[in-house]
Amino acid sequence: MRGKKYRLLGITVAVVFAISALAFFVLKQNAGWFSPRDYYVIDGDTIDLDDYGKIRYIGVDCPERDEPFYDQAKDYNEELLDRGKIQLEYGSEAYDKYGRVLAYVFVITDDGERLFVNEELASAGWATTRYVKPYMKYADVLYDAEKYAQDNKRGIWVNR
Repeated sequence: MRGKKYRLLGITVAVVFAISALAFFVLKQNAGWFSPRDYYVIDGDTIDLDDYGKIRYIGVDCPERDEPFYDQAKDYNEELLDRGKIQLEYGSEAYDKYGRVLAYVFVITDDGERLFVNEELASAGWATTRYVKPYMKYADVLYDAEKYAQDNKRGIWVNR
């Protein structure tokens, strides 16, 4: 009887692992497209997508609620996302410790322009760069955007 329980537990763990691995593979391979009505902006670097849950932008950090410039970062994020369809490019790990999907976020405008939202937030001065390995794919782009905001005293850098 005891052996049966352990076998059943082992099978259950294997099935859960297989489903999780498949979900991660599908999530990683399927760069999702979302219409402007499919999301809710939580703050400057986090949105909630109807079918995916919370998405945390990779490589940038925006002010949190009750911090200076929170409203400006959140509003600018929403303004960028309203320009077209949202496309996600996933990081090497699917989720952070809070269960949020980690992604680089792009907007494809009606005229076909591809905006890199993470970069736009940094260059406008509403986000600072946040380098965490293994998420280094766009580190140079984001650093240059932040440097541009600093040099031009944009956003949070206006009085610094």
